[in-house]
Amino acid sequence: MPMPRSIAVTLALLAAICASCDAQNAESRAAGASSGNANEDSAAEQQLLDAANKSRQLAGAPPLRMDDSLRQAAVAHARLMVSSNRLEHQFPGELGLMERIAQVSSSDPSNSDFGPRIDRAGENVAYAPSAPSVHDALMHSPPHRENLLDRGFNAVGLAAVWSAGKLFVVEDFAHELPSYSAHETSNLVGQAIADMRQQAALPGLVQLTPSNLDTATCSLAKESHPSAHLLATAFDNRRVITYTQSRPEMLPEGVLPMLRDADLRQFAVGSCYARNAAYPNGTYWVAILLY
Repeated sequence: MPMPRSIAVTLALLAAICASCDAQNAESRAAGASSGNANEDSAAEQQLLDAANKSRQLAGAPPLRMDDSLRQAAVAHARLMVSSNRLEHQFPGELGLMERIAQVSSSDPSNSDFGPRIDRAGENVAYAPSAPSVHDALMHSPPHRENLLDRGFNAVGLAAVWSAGKLFVVEDFAHELPSYSAHETSNLVGQAIADMRQQAALPGLVQLTPSNLDTATCSLAKESHPSAHLLATAFDNRRVITYTQSRPEMLPEGVLPMLRDADLRQFAVGSCYARNAAYPNGTYWVAILLY
């Protein structure tokens, strides 16, 4: 039975930003042109983060935190823009934003837990003579301003790279999800089932913990969609519910009639956070056995 998938949304926004140059900006451009090198400016990246969070505070939006995986993805893309001397969201042969973030996370051995768990992302790209002029121009562009002030985003990766007197900027925004262990996921799903049955005036169920259920659930990640039939052969005479969800405690509407069965007495939950081609940044795979 097909189940709903969490949705990844990438906002494809593009604007070339032009700004007037004061004497200081002219000196910066001259220095970049004389060196001929693409140099990352960490101070400018911090300026952009501070400016973004100040604007978000004024708009009543929560602050963004810098995420290293997002920043690495932004830096790699900024260097592509520098090498081609143009603004793009996706160059020929380059992965899309969500896939770029996933690739950086999976290639970093320090990210043993898949790096950031995200379900949507957005990107601003620009160049200008300075970090303040970049932020000012983005805030005066409605689609870029929407990204900067989006209340759903809670993390960002910023890249600011100088080349030939221009500061190329990439801002990769994301909504990062909470990270749960298999045990924590099982408890969340169990509580959601208990709450749903209580609201339906049905008796509570006893939650069991069969061995190998989490491992069996992880095997579902090898498929594009979770299949209850794959688990039914391993757990005989059980009704099986499977689904994927970025927030595992959100029970799919389609399975609620099965969970409201008055004859149910027990259930078990298996879970796994995994990546595959359908979910490059990962998602929670959940299996519920009904007794």
